[in-house]
Amino acid sequence: MQNQSNSNNHDPNISGPVDVVLIYPYFYTHASKAMLFHPLGIAQLAAILRGLGLSTQVMDCTFKHRDEVISTVIAARPRIVGIYAMLSMSKNALSLAGAIREDLPGTFLACGGPLPTLKPELFSAAFDAVFCGEADVSFPHFCRDYVQTTIVPDRLAPWIKNPEHYPGIYVHHPVDNTVIRSTPRSSDKTAMDRLLIPDRMDYDHLNYQQFWHEREEASLASIMTSYGCPFDCDFCSKPVFGHHLRLRDMDRIFEEIHDIKDRGYTGLWIADDCFSLDPVHTRCFCKRLISEKLDMTWVCLSRVDRISPSDIALWQASGCRKVFFGLESGNNDILKLMNKKTTIEDAEKTIKLFAQSDIQTAGFFIVGYPGETYETIENTFEWALSLPLDEVSFTIPYPLPGTRLFDRVMPVDTQRDWTYENENTLVFKSDFDEEFLKNRIDDVYKQFQARAGK
Repeated sequence: MQNQSNSNNHDPNISGPVDVVLIYPYFYTHASKAMLFHPLGIAQLAAILRGLGLSTQVMDCTFKHRDEVISTVIAARPRIVGIYAMLSMSKNALSLAGAIREDLPGTFLACGGPLPTLKPELFSAAFDAVFCGEADVSFPHFCRDYVQTTIVPDRLAPWIKNPEHYPGIYVHHPVDNTVIRSTPRSSDKTAMDRLLIPDRMDYDHLNYQQFWHEREEASLASIMTSYGCPFDCDFCSKPVFGHHLRLRDMDRIFEEIHDIKDRGYTGLWIADDCFSLDPVHTRCFCKRLISEKLDMTWVCLSRVDRISPSDIALWQASGCRKVFFGLESGNNDILKLMNKKTTIEDAEKTIKLFAQSDIQTAGFFIVGYPGETYETIENTFEWALSLPLDEVSFTIPYPLPGTRLFDRVMPVDTQRDWTYENENTLVFKSDFDEEFLKNRIDDVYKQFQARAGK
């Protein structure tokens, strides 16, 4: 077992001030349904930055305290700090940015991630620049240029002569209230396959592995074999990777899997939006896992409409242990309303096929969707309990910015944040009572557990 633990989250070759600090602003809350993975996007950026010759330090906050993070960043005296932000981490991201700005006023602050991509103006006051879309396209090259310049920019805007050099950049200059921005650009397959594999040297792998050993038979690390999803579900937000499906080169995927295995992990969480979108790609992946005899189990997210019985057998032979399905509703009319492009008949057929294998299945469901009735909600509960699933999860609709659902239910209370994972809270005017939905969800969980003998 190699490289299982990190070395103070710091490149050992760095001495003195660092060029870039990257922060993942999630602090483990010990929520019962938390799923912890070291941040893949931060690891990818670290690999690219180091490949460009920039000294780079990573701060994964998961197992740390806020004061420890801030003091470590201050001690590093970085030229640039980049902070990841999504809806559930936005308060942490903004809070850390404010603390760093106070102690390091000359440090350049940048952020990126799903919410900054959708709403860069929400972050532009706290950050010098927001990077929208796939940050690996522009952020590392911006950092290189910024570190090399001898100019000390005033909130950056005068320094950028051509924002198109940095696709997806958004800068608000408060002096004259001007905005400089450029259109985000996705990596094509050629550029994507040239990327260095994510640099995982910076993480507390022992703690991550212990977390998973307490919950599963394997310790899981995340990996992506594809980017993007061509489907357009009403409630789904995918501002970073978008609709265009891009498949990674299989050699690069397996270079990364070998690195994960060398760090002590025994399983993979395949973090693709939907692993089964391209059956040929999926079959190649499974056959190679078998041929290389890596003895790595894996779990994934999938749709119910693109998997054959022979695929299920191949998945099982290659080490698949669980598949998560977005089943959403037990009523076909509501599935159409969600633009899910599947039916309950599709789901029943696929779930029953999996039940004949050794692969576990989990179903995600949404209840209280706009346009539902109490009858359709009960349809979903009854249907979920009738399926041979090993795990179920019910949520109240949460309209994410950038989705049609968000636009349909406006106004949305955008000031409310997910302080705790898996909290069912209504943030829009609904025909359903929040307490009723929570109580019914609790009742159905108890029925499911009783049926499973848990």
